[in-house]
Amino acid sequence: MQKKTIQISSTQKKELAKRFETSLTTVQLSLDYYNNSELAKKIRQSAKQLLIDEANKINPE
Repeated sequence: MQKKTIQISSTQKKELAKRFETSLTTVQLSLDYYNNSELAKKIRQSAKQLLIDEANKINPE
């Protein structure tokens, strides 16, 4: 069974850490589903939105 994780760039992780006024470690643990606090849930939701926004920048041909 594959472990749940959300993979984003280090730049995006830094952005999330700044946005939520927390450490990069907290962001990484949240993205790895190690933490399940309200903050962790908000970080994961924001990370998913960053990925969706990035995907929407791709122009289909």
